[in-house]
Parts: sequence; C-alpha cells; structure tokens
Amino acid sequence: MAFSDDVRNELARVVPAARCCRAAELSAFYDLDGMLMGTAKQYLDFTTSSPLVARKVLTLLKSLYPDITVQVLVRRSRSRRTQVCTVRVLRSSEALAVYEELKGLAYAGSGRYLRKKCCRRAYIRGAFLSHGSITNPERTYHLEISTDHSHAAERVLASLNSLNLNAGVTQRKGSLVIYIKDGEDIATVLNLMGAHQALLNFENVRVLKEMRNQVNRLVNCETANVDKTIQAAMAQVEDIRLIEKHIGLDELPPKLRQVARLRLENPYASLKELGDMCHPPMSKSGVNYRIRQLREKAAEIARLYQEI
Repeated sequence: MAFSDDVRNELARVVPAARCCRAAELSAFYDLDGMLMGTAKQYLDFTTSSPLVARKVLTLLKSLYPDITVQVLVRRSRSRRTQVCTVRVLRSSEALAVYEELKGLAYAGSGRYLRKKCCRRAYIRGAFLSHGSITNPERTYHLEISTDHSHAAERVLASLNSLNLNAGVTQRKGSLVIYIKDGEDIATVLNLMGAHQALLNFENVRVLKEMRNQVNRLVNCETANVDKTIQAAMAQVEDIRLIEKHIGLDELPPKLRQVARLRLENPYASLKELGDMCHPPMSKSGVNYRIRQLREKAAEIARLYQEI
C-alpha cells in the first residue's frame, strides 16, 4: 500500500471530539466536493470518488445531526474506471440547516481561515482526505492538496500558512495545487492532522535518509581529500625525481635530502606520516616547509634547463 493511502486510512478513522472541529472538517469536504442542489426542493450533496471519504462524510453528518436523513448513492464514472460516491442530505430543512452551519463558522483573516486553531487542523484534515496526497518520503518530500475551486484553494493555503507552514500554490491542468516540499513542515502537517502513526513512519524514513546523506557527504569529502593528497604527493615525487636527475639528492642539505628520500620511498604517505618517519621526527608544518623548498628547487632547475 502506498504511503499516501496509509495516511488517508489513518485520518479516516479520526473523529474530533469537539463539535466545532467536526463541523470544520465537514466544511472542508463541502468546500472541495459539496453543493447545495435544487430550487423548490433542496438537497445537499457531497460527491467524491473515494468510498473512504464518503464514509467519513457520513460519519461526521451522523455525529453532528443524529436524526438527519441521508442517502448514499454509488455509480460508475463516465470512463467506468472509477466509482462516484454521493452522500446526500435529502430533506430540504435538514440540507439548509447543515448548509447554514457550515457557512456560519467563525472565520478570521477576511474569511480565509477558521478562527480557532483546532478547527483549522480539522479543516486541513478534511481537505487532505478530499483531494490530498503525499509522496513516499523514501523518494522525496512532497505533500499536496488540489481543487478546482479558487475559494477552497485560498482557504486551504491560508489555513496552512496561519499555522506557520511554508505552503505554496501552483496550477496544474486547470486545477489549483497547494503544496509543501519541506520535510519538517510535512511532519508538522501530519501531526496537526492527527496522522500520528504515519508521522512516526515518516520520521523514521527521514532520519535514515539524513544519516545516509551525512555518511555520503563524509565519504565524498574523505575521498576528495585522499585524491587531493595523492595528486599533491605525485607532483612532489616528480619534482624530487627532477632534482635527482639533474643534480642528485646527495647535493641537497641533510634535512631536505631526508624528506626527499622518504617521499620517494612513501609516495602515498601524508605529511604527518612523513614527519613521524624523520630522525628526529618533524612536525607536519616542518615537512611542508621542506617540501615547498624542494618544489622551489625543482622549479629553478626546470627554468634553467628550459632556457638552455
């Protein structure tokens, strides 16, 4: 089962204790998938392609209005590849009562998000269940909620941003897509929506990925340092062989001669290791100073023979 399905299955079982939160979650389903239908006789529809969402809508309606008359309709889509589930409030008086309560919720920010934080969390949960998805964190960090309704997109985006989450919006195939790409923010959203088991799984994957990335960085850094050390050592060996060829190592001062011979005998040793081999031992900076003198001597010899 996909990670996104795991999250949706867990959220479908979350029913808020507070009445205001249940109404807030139901309002998200209405904003994204609902419609007040009819003129003389009105009814309220919540239409979705997910039986999971239809069951959650029915659960919320029955918990808010125990005596309400509700009908569940299931039909095949035009492509016949998916089924369309409609949860319908049949009686006009009941449909209007539900509609009026959802529209009368306490909003802040010019009606862009619900006033109470607990209700915003419920609203985001409902929006995610309606049209949300989350990529498997093994691949990348990406959570999104899509909708064809601009007012719903504005409310979802404002609700997320009001909770200090870095959410953005883009357009894809005529739909508005609200997305979050930061792993820390996605973890926060899962926690806010109440997907605690999914959050634990997400964090486990995130920790493992961070560890792998850190190990890879350290290995790459160490490999780069080794490559750099080897290249420098090969250049030093070439300089020493140039000196040996034209004037001989015996003509060098004792300390330079010692370092030169140790480098030829130990081409892959570090400067510190060369220093430990010296008699008496030298510091890394001392060996580096003498290597620099050897390079200057080799450069002098190269210029001399080039002029000749």
